[in-house]
Amino acid sequence: MLPELHESVQSEGLAAAVEEHLEQTREHGPRLEKVFRALGAEPSSNLDPPAEKLVEHHSELAGSFTNDRLEDVFHASAAATTEHHELSAYDALLALAQAVELPHDARGLLERNRAEEAEALRRLQQERDRLVGELGT
Repeated sequence: MLPELHESVQSEGLAAAVEEHLEQTREHGPRLEKVFRALGAEPSSNLDPPAEKLVEHHSELAGSFTNDRLEDVFHASAAATTEHHELSAYDALLALAQAVELPHDARGLLERNRAEEAEALRRLQQERDRLVGELGT
């Protein structure tokens, strides 16, 4: 979703936030693979059903706005919703990591991914709020 989102947004600030998180996300997969292997599990690249639905919903509505700022508010909100979902997943993984006494270095990989997701959410919300403020001007 992030590459398509990056190409769709008009706002430079939102595009920068999405681009930065896209770069971070490219590192998330390899980190997660290490965590799964530390647990003796084989990683999978499949999206979970809720994430697939979020992408599907965004795709259905994207491009239906006549105002670029309003569409960027929609994009920022959709991305923030996805970040909330991902943060919840990382919270669950971190709780499981503690329960199974996952080695500290593997837990650190999860914590780093979660911190990057939280920062992406903060930036997306900040951009969304800025764009909403611009709608009234």
